[in-house]
Amino acid sequence: MTASNRPSPDEFRILALDGGGIKGAYTASVLATWQQLTGKPIARHFDLITGTSTGGIIAIALGLGIAPERILQLYVERGRTIFPASWRRRIWQWFWRKHSMEVLHREIRAVLGNKRFGESTSRLVIPAFGAQHGGVHLFKTPHHVEYRMDHRRLATTVALSTAAAPTYFSAYTAPDGGCYIDGGVWANCPALVGIIEAVSKLGRPLECVRVLSIGTTTAPYSVGSWLRQGGLLLWARKVAPLLLQAQTVGIVGECQLLLGERFRRIDQDVEAGRFTLDRASDA
Repeated sequence: MTASNRPSPDEFRILALDGGGIKGAYTASVLATWQQLTGKPIARHFDLITGTSTGGIIAIALGLGIAPERILQLYVERGRTIFPASWRRRIWQWFWRKHSMEVLHREIRAVLGNKRFGESTSRLVIPAFGAQHGGVHLFKTPHHVEYRMDHRRLATTVALSTAAAPTYFSAYTAPDGGCYIDGGVWANCPALVGIIEAVSKLGRPLECVRVLSIGTTTAPYSVGSWLRQGGLLLWARKVAPLLLQAQTVGIVGECQLLLGERFRRIDQDVEAGRFTLDRASDA
């Protein structure tokens, strides 16, 4: 790398990781490949990491020094345990959660262990949503004088809080009684969350902020003739992917307008129906 290509010491670099269930295997694979090529832990390239849902699990693991290859292993080897497939579960989802939060807890704990969120060597911002009072919630490492509580939490508590996707898992009740659901309901792409943290809390000038945003693949979304007629039954299985994709497209566009070339997006376009949030074979 020549002197002219080296990043400025004034730059503030953010890694933002989207939500997407089992499709987090794509994110983990990108990061694992990158680490193999650079020979340097991914977290050391960034001044702040933010991730939502499956991206939040990956962000926490990176902050705790866990290699992307180990994270990828979780999706590939344990995906079918976390997201077992059966026609009965598809029926259950209409009335009950589709998958077990207890199983997800066990599998995440096998990766994160009993480490505390505050043991992260990276600044972390992890979105969730408060299920009791209906407010957005951000779990943050103690990288600001105001952040005095979250660092004591178990890393698994934060991971489960951001990944408790409605209809797929139950809401997660933390040991302190707080109840949370998936941060993807409001920040499935957390890039803007990271920018706001850097500017408003850490005092970094916007012109110094650079963001690498990684998605979990994108398929074209089309509203067919039947769906255009509306109706709860018709929309029931379609509305969640629509809301996730729509807010991601909106946030990516806003970040591009804010940062221009200092915002970079890595994602993969795929054909419609190629991947789903919980089809473990997709990993």
